[in-house]
Amino acid sequence: MLLGTYTHSLDAKNRMIIPSKLMDELDGKLYIYPAASGACIKLYDEAEWNKYCELIDALPPEKSYAVKSLIFPNSQQIVPDAQNRVPIPPSMLQKAGITGKNIVTVGMGSCCEIWSEEKYQQKLETPPPADTMEFLSTMGF
Repeated sequence: MLLGTYTHSLDAKNRMIIPSKLMDELDGKLYIYPAASGACIKLYDEAEWNKYCELIDALPPEKSYAVKSLIFPNSQQIVPDAQNRVPIPPSMLQKAGITGKNIVTVGMGSCCEIWSEEKYQQKLETPPPADTMEFLSTMGF
């Protein structure tokens, strides 16, 4: 399970280091995609990526094609080097609004999110919706 919050920087070649605690949980090939909301970049391992691909393939053909045409051209397979560094394409950084070098990687259970430090800070400062807080309370959190 991918957990935790990690603050780090992009290097001069727009590479980020995947924290070792996350890297230990990621398996197989890695895939990145700018979130539909435009807020961040999603990072999936091969098993999770394949689950989404299966869901998309199960859609009716015209809907499957429409979804694929939005997701796959904007996605990339990435390979970590020996230091767990992965390149993040400039176009993807732009779509996610990552303009500086400081980033935050957040484990979200089945995937990771890569945020600009500023946008993630804003997210943390925004109170969650009341129904979310109520749900957490009923779950004992």
